[in-house]
Amino acid sequence: MSLSFCICVGILGIEYPLKSIGLALADSKPSIPAQSKQLLESTSGIQSYQAQISPLLKAKIHKRENLVIRVLGDSHIAGDFLSHRLRNLLFKNYSFGLLYPLYPLYHQHIALKYQSQNFEILNSRINEPTAYPLGGVIAKPTALPAYITLSPINPTNATTKIIFKAPDTKAALRIEDSAKAKFIINAKRASSWQILSMELQYPISIYALNEKVLLGGMYITQRNGGNNIVESLGINGARSDIWLKWDRELFMQQMRILPADLYILCYGSNDAMHDNFNESVFIKHYGELIDNIREANPNTTILLLSPPPVVQKTTKGKRVVYKKSKNANITARAITKLAKEKQTLLFSMEDFINQSGGKAKWESANLAKPDVHLLPNGYKLIADKLYYELLRLK
Repeated sequence: MSLSFCICVGILGIEYPLKSIGLALADSKPSIPAQSKQLLESTSGIQSYQAQISPLLKAKIHKRENLVIRVLGDSHIAGDFLSHRLRNLLFKNYSFGLLYPLYPLYHQHIALKYQSQNFEILNSRINEPTAYPLGGVIAKPTALPAYITLSPINPTNATTKIIFKAPDTKAALRIEDSAKAKFIINAKRASSWQILSMELQYPISIYALNEKVLLGGMYITQRNGGNNIVESLGINGARSDIWLKWDRELFMQQMRILPADLYILCYGSNDAMHDNFNESVFIKHYGELIDNIREANPNTTILLLSPPPVVQKTTKGKRVVYKKSKNANITARAITKLAKEKQTLLFSMEDFINQSGGKAKWESANLAKPDVHLLPNGYKLIADKLYYELLRLK
């Protein structure tokens, strides 16, 4: 093997060529590189604490048909690197499912391009109000004219459901699609969230006709059903209780509109960074989110992602160093405890990183940053491992 490649030894005593794996992952091909197959095979995978994996979920994963995966989480999800990799590994053609109306800074959906004018983004982590839709992002006009143009990489005909709120029942939005169809939308009820369905040819543009209208997102699905979807609904800095700022009646309705076969929940990094971390409160709030998901989608399976090594920046003399958060291990144990109590699936990103050489080796292979975050190819490697494990669910 070339000496330019980093050979990394995991806790199992197996050497993994992390640098060559990282270089291979930089290729845009939606396939698992040969260099990483031994790593995926020999490291521990998804732990199941539920009595039985749904036969329907296993069949959908193997057939890669009519499979809906909804991913909720923090900054590990917000960049869409993990979700988009999983999307492309699972499907040749896919729909988008639920989308944010606009993506905040450092957030994205890789398969979509947004353009906008005179819209601001409200984020449930940092902004009021406390009645956000599922995912926790709202787009609000700052002045008229205001518009959002949404362009998928591959233009498509699709059923679109617009989530919006208007102050009155007058004209609130104008929708124009690439087939030159135009629709004027008004609210049936003033000052309440509602969802309107229409058939559109993409790209589309959404124009605000009232400065007080709020956009809560949209669903893009296939007209004839048979949707293949991996949604990505992450917010930078989110903790496990962020959902408490979402409108429960609305987000329960949203989950029922498009039920997911699998929920992937990725919280814990930001919880662990707080000095006042309270395990019982963490388990209570995170557990209630799981309960709400199961109430809305009783046939779903839930996979909890435990975070990568949670480190925080400190100074040592003039040097900046990163040390593990004092609550990192407590949080990881709490997530495991929650997975057992709620009978979910569990995958530890930290265990996977440690078994494949450790955080420092991931950094030297350009798979991880010095802080809590991974680099794009690191998230791709996590997605490859999840894909490998999902195909082997028993």
